[in-house]
Amino acid sequence: MNSSALCSFVVAVCLVMVSYSPMVANGQGLAEKTCLENLEYKDACLMLLKQADPKIVNAKTVDELAQATLEWAVAKSQDAQAFLKGLSQVDNNKAIVQCANFDYDGVVASFKSALEGLKDDPQTASYDAKVAGDGPTGCDRGLASQNINNPAITALNQQIFTLSNLAFKIICKINTD
Repeated sequence: MNSSALCSFVVAVCLVMVSYSPMVANGQGLAEKTCLENLEYKDACLMLLKQADPKIVNAKTVDELAQATLEWAVAKSQDAQAFLKGLSQVDNNKAIVQCANFDYDGVVASFKSALEGLKDDPQTASYDAKVAGDGPTGCDRGLASQNINNPAITALNQQIFTLSNLAFKIICKINTD
């Protein structure tokens, strides 16, 4: 096989692979469709998916998507809490300490509870996923009460709040599908 024939073959194979990709063929994956259904948080949700674990973007079923999203939510909320705890050691502000130790304890616990109950009790898991959004909201309120403006914490809270809403919407699809 000469080099031009080999090059043509490789290009043809690549084109076939791209054309059969679920994201290209359907236009959107399940996670992206779920984001687009939620008009209030659509843009934040789509931005969040750009950071998502590939298992989320490539999920073929709602069950796979819910499992992958909650696994990511647990990991992301633990990372967020670690960031906040580190920040609270540098800036020993009451509101930041509250965010790190109280608000995000609840976030992590709620996402873990949702993940643990997903298969046996999706209704309770959806509630737990939604309640996880209370932590970032409480954190934002605490920061505002102390007149603290920290863009990194604000962005983090928005991501976790959006992830809570996304997980809730996905798990609710289990109950209806």
